[in-house]
Amino acid sequence: MKTSFDEESIFDIVKKSKPWECGQWEEIEYEENDIICKSHEIYPFFYILIEGQTNIYHTSEKGKTYSQSVYGVGSYFGELEIFSQRPFICEVRALTKVKLIRLSKRVFEKWVSEDIRITHYLLRSLCETTYELSKKAIEDTLYSLKFRICDYLIFEFECAGETIKTFSMNKNLLSQRFVVTKRSINRILKELSDEGYIETSGEMIRIIDLNALEEIRECERF
Repeated sequence: MKTSFDEESIFDIVKKSKPWECGQWEEIEYEENDIICKSHEIYPFFYILIEGQTNIYHTSEKGKTYSQSVYGVGSYFGELEIFSQRPFICEVRALTKVKLIRLSKRVFEKWVSEDIRITHYLLRSLCETTYELSKKAIEDTLYSLKFRICDYLIFEFECAGETIKTFSMNKNLLSQRFVVTKRSINRILKELSDEGYIETSGEMIRIIDLNALEEIRECERF
C-alpha cells in the first residue's frame, strides 16, 4: 500500500523504530509464483515489501480469479488481518522474486500503540487505499471494458514518461483485474490496433495516438 503523499517513507519510519533497533524484523525471500499467504488462513505477521512485486487476488469457488492489486516496493500487508483478528481473505503471490521483512503480531501491535509515526502513516495510507479501491469498484461496475483498457493504457503511458511509448502488458493479470477473459481484452486491443491507435506484439504495446485513446475514453465514460 504505497502512498503518494509527501512524507517520510515507511522505511524511514521502520529504521527509526524500536523493533528495528532490537533486531525484531525478520527478512524472508520468495521465488516467482511462490504463494506468500493463502486465503482463509491466519498469518500473525505484518509484512513490508522491500524487493519485487506481489499479486493480491481472490479466487472464487468456480475458479474465477479477481486481482485486487499489484503491490510493489514499500507496500505492506497483514495489518488488516491483525487488527480485525481474521484470516486472509485474499491470496498473496510473488509475481517476481520477492524479498520481505516481517514483524510478529505481538511486536507489531506494541509498536503501533507506542509510535505515533507508524500509526499516522498506516491511517493515511489505509485511507488512500480505501479511496482507490472504491474508485476501482465504481469503474468496474459502471464503465465498459473499452473505457477501462483505454484508461489503463493512458495511465501506463503517463507513468512511463513522454519519451517511452512502448511498455509491457500482462494480459493474464489484466484479465484478473478487470474480471474478464483474456479473449475479451485481446478483442478490444485488436479494435484499437485496427484503428491505428496502438501497435501490439505479444505482451508489448506501443502507443501510436494518445489523443485518440483519450477521446475514446471520454466517449465510453458514460
